Amino acid sequence: MPTPRYAVNSWSTPHNTALEDIEQVARTGGHAVGLFEGKMKDGEDEELLAAMETHGLGASFFVPRVWSIVPVPFNPPGTERDPAARTEMICESIARFAPFEPAVVVVGPGVTGVPGERAGPVAAIAEGLARVADVAAEHNLQIGFELLAERRGSTLHTIPETVEFIDQVGRDNVGVMFDVWHSWCEPDLHEHLREYGSRINSVHVNDIRQEERSNFDRELPGEGRGVAAPIVASLIEAGYDGWWELEVFSDDGTFGNDYPDSLWKLPHEDLLARAKTAFDDVWAHALEIVNERAGDVDAEH
Repeated sequence: MPTPRYAVNSWSTPHNTALEDIEQVARTGGHAVGLFEGKMKDGEDEELLAAMETHGLGASFFVPRVWSIVPVPFNPPGTERDPAARTEMICESIARFAPFEPAVVVVGPGVTGVPGERAGPVAAIAEGLARVADVAAEHNLQIGFELLAERRGSTLHTIPETVEFIDQVGRDNVGVMFDVWHSWCEPDLHEHLREYGSRINSVHVNDIRQEERSNFDRELPGEGRGVAAPIVASLIEAGYDGWWELEVFSDDGTFGNDYPDSLWKLPHEDLLARAKTAFDDVWAHALEIVNERAGDVDAEH
């Protein structure tokens, strides 16, 4: 197997600046960075581009300041709530991101924060996704439409229904953004990954606590429940060859819960070094699983 293309999303390091993210991701073995526009200062873009070039970093999955078409519970007070207006804000971010040439621009449908209570209206999400996809196409960019968890109150929360929704929107530059944390408990997940793997254009890697205390309480890959390696194995089997981007939320009070064991309380460069080691271990384990599965199939024949 080729060396995995490992990246880090800026949401994993909330107390860094965008420039610090670039420098620390490079020093800790990352090959790309997924910048969050909320960290990008006005007039800073050229400096960030130059820093990425200096450090040899690619651009993985960039996140607009407003990234979901309908609101999410953790939007700061005063954030625009109208889906059409939010859509236009995403379009402005896409134009800003274009010089960085990210592999994917992240767009989400939105969530209610209440399990089983789906965000909407769905028609507004479909209209918004079509609009941002058209703007992204003007800049030769792809949209990663993020599959969010049912336990978060997502409109769409399985791979088949997300693919069907994208097909109904009818834009060729939209793929599924898959996140281990959001989808680990989807029924028949591994079968869905193999069936729809070609529709996944972006992957967030992390892991699941044995008992989740909030929506911002995740583990490094391979820790906690340890579901990342089998999922990565299924994605490899499905032919996914894009960026494997670390995204870990671990609330230290930033989102209202000050967990004493929060990963975000670590110096962020130490966190990134530990995360890279964790990912490398998960990747090695995933390859072992792929080989074991292949051996089981051979034995059956």
